[in-house]
Amino acid sequence: MPIFSAIMSQAQPAIVQSVIDETKEQFAPDSRTAIFAISGRMSNDTLCVLKGRCDNRQAVEALLQRLNKTGLTYIDSIKMLPDSNLGSYTQGLVTVCCASLRSDSRHAAEMTTQAILGTPLRILEQKEAWLLVQTPDNYISWIPANSVSLQNTAEWNAWKKSRRYVYIGHQGYVYEAPCHEADIVSDIVAGAILQAGGKATRGFTPVIFPDGRKGFLRSDECCDLAQWAARPLDMEQVIQTARRMMGVTYLWGGTSVKSADCSGFVKTAYFCGGVILARDASQQVSTGEIIPTDRWKECQTGDLLFFGNDRGKVDHVALYLNDGRYIHASGQVKVNSLDPEAADYRPARFISISRIKNRIGTPGITAVKNHSWYFNQK
Repeated sequence: MPIFSAIMSQAQPAIVQSVIDETKEQFAPDSRTAIFAISGRMSNDTLCVLKGRCDNRQAVEALLQRLNKTGLTYIDSIKMLPDSNLGSYTQGLVTVCCASLRSDSRHAAEMTTQAILGTPLRILEQKEAWLLVQTPDNYISWIPANSVSLQNTAEWNAWKKSRRYVYIGHQGYVYEAPCHEADIVSDIVAGAILQAGGKATRGFTPVIFPDGRKGFLRSDECCDLAQWAARPLDMEQVIQTARRMMGVTYLWGGTSVKSADCSGFVKTAYFCGGVILARDASQQVSTGEIIPTDRWKECQTGDLLFFGNDRGKVDHVALYLNDGRYIHASGQVKVNSLDPEAADYRPARFISISRIKNRIGTPGITAVKNHSWYFNQK
């Protein structure tokens, strides 16, 4: 082989990897919210075989266009998600009170997040008894298939048009009959969504689960979803949810009033106010109106406070109350202070402040009423 050809042959894999890396950085910089697991293997000096998975057709097309410019010949064997084996069932609804989602398709894998009853999901792939799904905050992880009711497009749209109720209590039960003495169909937590099942009777409202089960909710603990979502953000509601979680045990990956991690805690509080936040603290810190920490005395109720390690990496988030005090999940949900002179001051590296309330509709902050997975948008 001529020297020049040998050098070019050795350079090809590096060129391919550079193109893949460049495209991934543009379209999928955060693997928690996008799938771009693509590799390129040189079959010979000029033929590249592309393999892997991606959930964004635009990203794949951009990759192929960049490869075209290099003069390389390639075979596109990239698997697009949602997987074609799913057919038309590429949506779903959570059917259990608090579904645990994991980093891999096994129960022993790390729990990365949760999705509560009635949460709409995008279904990407199935592996035996597990589904790879995306939640409304774009987080991608694995959920047991028996925790999901699969929906085709027609069923999905019908659900979005139907009358639904959101559970506005803290924790409660769905009963088989309209009385407290009846058997329990399921437990339920704040923010859960069920379809309407008819007219209320004796102080109970009939509801239908995504998997077809039926039951009754206390009428004073549920609200019409459309009416609930149409309300402007009420910071008192956010703080009320947070305070009702006082003492709740910290749970890595938790995102409900039963138990939560730090970012799941603030996310749950805001969701009960009708706003969807990004999942993790390291994602939330880039959202909203960023305020320097030396202005902490200007904090307003509901601001997010971010803390981190000595390298400046964010690893904790809290919800500001007032007078320098904040509520957060650390071991348990509790209150501490930013004021070094306060008795409940918590020594920690204070990194950033984000104001959410005047940035709804910007990246990472979405009103439920404006999310196309909950309501058909005009």
